Amino acid sequence: MCSNLTQSQDPRFQALGDLCTELAPFPQPSGLDDAALADLIVGQFCSQSLFQTMRLKANTLGIPVDALLIAEGHMREEAFYQALADQMGVDFIGVDQATCLRLRFADGPRLLHNFYQSHLFVTEDGLALCPRGLGASSLVAVLLQVQNKVNQLGASFNSIRIKLVAPSVVVHHYQTSFQDKILDQACHGLMNSYPKQCAKGGPSAWQWLGLVGLAGILIYQGYYAWEEFWLGLFALCSVFFFLLISLRLAACLVRGKLALDFRQRPPLYEGSDRDLPIYTLLVPLFKEAHMLPQLIEGLGKLDYPKPKLDIKLLLEESDPETIEAANALDLPPHYQVLIVPDAKPRTKPKALNYGLALARGTHVVIYDAEDLPEPDQLKKALALFARHDDTVATLQAKLNFYNPRESWLAKQFTVEYCSLFDGLLPAFRLFDFPLPLGGTSNHFRKAALVEVGAWDAFNVTEDADLGMRLYRHGFRSEVLMSTTYEEAAARFRDWLPQRTRWMKGWMQTYYVHMRQPLLLLRQMGLWRFLGFQAIIGGVIFSHLAHPVFLGLLLWEMPFDTLPSDLSLIVLWVLSLFNLSFGYFVTMWLGVFTIKLRSLMGFSFAILTLPFYWILMSIAAYRALFQLLYAPFLWEKTHHKGLSSQS
Repeated sequence: MCSNLTQSQDPRFQALGDLCTELAPFPQPSGLDDAALADLIVGQFCSQSLFQTMRLKANTLGIPVDALLIAEGHMREEAFYQALADQMGVDFIGVDQATCLRLRFADGPRLLHNFYQSHLFVTEDGLALCPRGLGASSLVAVLLQVQNKVNQLGASFNSIRIKLVAPSVVVHHYQTSFQDKILDQACHGLMNSYPKQCAKGGPSAWQWLGLVGLAGILIYQGYYAWEEFWLGLFALCSVFFFLLISLRLAACLVRGKLALDFRQRPPLYEGSDRDLPIYTLLVPLFKEAHMLPQLIEGLGKLDYPKPKLDIKLLLEESDPETIEAANALDLPPHYQVLIVPDAKPRTKPKALNYGLALARGTHVVIYDAEDLPEPDQLKKALALFARHDDTVATLQAKLNFYNPRESWLAKQFTVEYCSLFDGLLPAFRLFDFPLPLGGTSNHFRKAALVEVGAWDAFNVTEDADLGMRLYRHGFRSEVLMSTTYEEAAARFRDWLPQRTRWMKGWMQTYYVHMRQPLLLLRQMGLWRFLGFQAIIGGVIFSHLAHPVFLGLLLWEMPFDTLPSDLSLIVLWVLSLFNLSFGYFVTMWLGVFTIKLRSLMGFSFAILTLPFYWILMSIAAYRALFQLLYAPFLWEKTHHKGLSSQS
């Protein structure tokens, strides 16, 4: 046995690492060496008829037959590779011996991105071969090829040993070996790459100075020039309020086009199953053990080959109950339970970044614990991606609820989601405005996601922020005509923390991207810059301004005559116009989109929309105060699941 190769500065370690890179991934042998594999597998792991069935299916999917048998649960991965090693007379590296692997940080992506091909890795005394689809005859040829390459390195490599290792052993050891580095990247990756686009630092110095100066002016004006103070404040609020209402009006005016697109069948996936890429599903869960059965059942209905699914359940180290519940389930092999180490910030985007570092797919989608996506959603996403070039980095599927009538609040939430996902987002796309992504059912090209720094771990509404950042980096988003059904927060005690978190994240998104407004203008262009002000700024300031408009309107409401003071008349008219026009347009959009979904029984909810706006304003002010004293606090939304609806 050669001396230990644990030090990266050892020239032999470097030489072997270079050799692994040169030879990996190995091309798959023609015919996948089926006869030799059958000799090993049939009888020991499965029947002859099952092997033949799996062989035909593997050829259809374009993956090795042994990988398919493992992916569908017909044989255990470690047992198969142990048997293959015994047949070849070489050592096998199991989970207990994985510490002998001397991985480099670059080894993980190489294996993950080419998961169904063979790879070579350095060990403490030689090399480990991770074979895919290799029976005895092909494996002998590969081992001879590797040995010849090693011999060419010189006499000091004569004692190098070549062992076999299972892919899952390499992935597990990679995760544990580089856990700290992966975690640091998950927490601070965006901060390190694009510090001006991360929420961690809070508002910039000039923003704080501007806020302090504005507050001083408002205090001075409020004390010495009360009328001018209110006129100025109302004028500022009215600008953002009117921008947002104008977007809703524009969506109503193009409702014919939106209705046509809604009823049009989305493009179908035209490729074969062999052409389907590996698709990673990132599913963050926290204190949701009771949601696991519904989640597994819902994802199990997806129309996608299971061997090409990479489903990662992202569980928090501080949540032992959900971890225990997940480990107790008999999860299929295409599921992986990932434990996200406990570290600040304790947010969903941090967990997503951690899972992304270990994702095998070329495409990534986010689902929440309560989500029920339409079965063909992944294939619809690939079909839409295929119609666009790589600048289309993400698709936002539509969201709606499976409990729309549970309460008045659930009905309001449903009207809001119909307006947003069936009206506003398609209209934004039509107007070429940046799309604020929803928190779930975002489909990404992984390469683009990595390029822009992935999610901001310090933004508690990471989806809207990421949607804006993609446009700043030259990418675009599209709306996917497929629906994911989730659970509406039907109780105020659940709705308020959720809406507070969303509003706080939108406030973070606004100040982050407005740190350098001129740069934002250059990157987005004037039209999209105005769209950003209307979409993000309009939502924030309209919710904050709504009770001010409503309060003044009620305070100065005339019973027989208008207020005598001209300034009060102006303020009163502004308030009346903003509120009446805002209510009307929002109700109009709500009625239109509710009808698109053929939902009935929402008339009372639409007519009482002003009361819902008051609740949203309460959440907005609560978010504003939280932004000052707990900017990164993640208030978890409690979900009951479908079982509670029966």
